[in-house]
Amino acid sequence: MYIYAIGAVAGYLIGTVSPSYIIAKAKNKNLRGGGSGNLGASNTAILLGWQYGVLVGFLDILKALVPILVAKFVFADYEYLPFVIATSVILEHMFPFYLRFKGGKGFATFFGSVLGLHWPAFIIIGLIFLIVVGVSDKMALGTFTVISLFPIYIGIVDRNLIYVGIVLIASIVIFIKHIENIKRLINREEIGVREALAGKHKLKDSE
Repeated sequence: MYIYAIGAVAGYLIGTVSPSYIIAKAKNKNLRGGGSGNLGASNTAILLGWQYGVLVGFLDILKALVPILVAKFVFADYEYLPFVIATSVILEHMFPFYLRFKGGKGFATFFGSVLGLHWPAFIIIGLIFLIVVGVSDKMALGTFTVISLFPIYIGIVDRNLIYVGIVLIASIVIFIKHIENIKRLINREEIGVREALAGKHKLKDSE
């Protein structure tokens, strides 16, 4: 069992690395000063430009993918370790202790976990995600699609309730993190992807 504890701690520490925070600091900007106020790929794209948003998204995916692959191929005897690490990375990405537990909303790291845990699901759900976002112009709806479909996919394909349970922890927390997005969607105030990419939002200097 100690391997799972070590894996959880390792995932926790890896998850504390915040590419959006580091990049914003390097540019002397404060991501909490505009947009959604979150440290993540979406808000980085809104406030710093799509190039930086893509970079942050890629790095957030990578920080989940790499430790999961290490767990799968180096510690293959520990069946649940990849799922434990995935959830730890996602949760710590959202609640980094050194940033007063105010991080990103977890979508990119969740998507990276999907890729590491089940690459066919990444392709299938990824395509559905692109369709949903393309039609709705709302990233939040794409996020809800991914975090909802992956636990269902795992349940159907792997038929392992422990897998599903561990994944659901991350899905539920991400959903809760998006409560404000839900309110904005209902009030039709949510920033659209096209509007975000147009760079119409200003950003304050770093605090």
